[in-house]
Amino acid sequence: MGRLRVAIISAGRMASTIDDEIREHDTWLSLKSQLPYSHAPCYKTLSDDVDMVAVCDLDEAKCRAFCERWDVPRYYLDWREMIERESPDIVSVAVAASMHAEMALFAMERGVRGIYCEKAMCCSLAEAEAIVAGAREHGTVFMLGAQRRHHPNFRKAREIIESGELGELVGVYSWIEGALLHTLSHLADNSLYLAGDAAPVAVYGVLTGLRTTASMDHIEARRVAGDLQYDTTTKRWNGDPGCSTYTAQLENGVFLVHLPAFMDVRWEAVCSNGYVRIVDNNDTLQVYKRHGKTYTFDLTDAPVIGPASSHLALVRDLLRCVRNGGRTLANEIVGIHGMQILMGAAQSHLEGGRQVDVAEIDRDMYIPSH
Repeated sequence: MGRLRVAIISAGRMASTIDDEIREHDTWLSLKSQLPYSHAPCYKTLSDDVDMVAVCDLDEAKCRAFCERWDVPRYYLDWREMIERESPDIVSVAVAASMHAEMALFAMERGVRGIYCEKAMCCSLAEAEAIVAGAREHGTVFMLGAQRRHHPNFRKAREIIESGELGELVGVYSWIEGALLHTLSHLADNSLYLAGDAAPVAVYGVLTGLRTTASMDHIEARRVAGDLQYDTTTKRWNGDPGCSTYTAQLENGVFLVHLPAFMDVRWEAVCSNGYVRIVDNNDTLQVYKRHGKTYTFDLTDAPVIGPASSHLALVRDLLRCVRNGGRTLANEIVGIHGMQILMGAAQSHLEGGRQVDVAEIDRDMYIPSH
């Protein structure tokens, strides 16, 4: 089998240019060790295995710049036309979440073998279920852009948890401010990963006002942008809400808890005899063990893991599964579990903060997200 043919939907930020922002912005220093980050530079790094054959964007100037920068021979202004004419092996979906399900399903139905879909997975549980069903029906390898699953510190943290050296896992805590789907889709997925990817069974949540879209200015990204509203007729929120808190109970008995905090994004996996903490935007892993039978904990010598591009590892996982079969680490099943937590938080908020079973979540409830 020769090089896999890749077509990319979007010539924008996550498709091509966020690496430039990371290099230039002082507050994103921790991400500089994780380049390449966006789709095109990852594929370019792996050019022995893949060939970027086309890009699509509504902005023709962006398409031309993309083709010149990444040596891509063709561009389109219609993503359907691109998929039908190019017959790619892999399609990268790097647009707003409101288009993810439609694009992924179209690609599946036309024989595309692998899909790299940015987070959030989609905007409703009905859409998530359609993606899961489509991947099963057409044998498509689906991969969500949940790159932290491949970060060495997350892999090591899960290894430590599963070894049992800290005792039984009780819960995973996460902290960050941000929009429910756009930002917390990362946090929910990472917490699920640390908890062994068990399915959620019940969720409690409280939402706050609408949040601004992504920004290099972390304070600006946390700003409340408007009042939160839900239309009971259309079952549609008026934007992507902030989340004050959620708690999810998993089928393995572990609890996931998210709290808002004006601090760097972080996770703590709490076990019966210690806990694992990931801070500094993934770069630092700390392991605490109980001191004898006391309630004090000692910081152990956690492994120091060198820099690595988790996005590059993500793409390598997709290529391996397209060639050899199997599911990616960030597959459609773990994707829908994350959606169940986030949509469950929204459902709980609508019902006054009542804990809701996953089966009670309205499949058609829609949260527009970038």
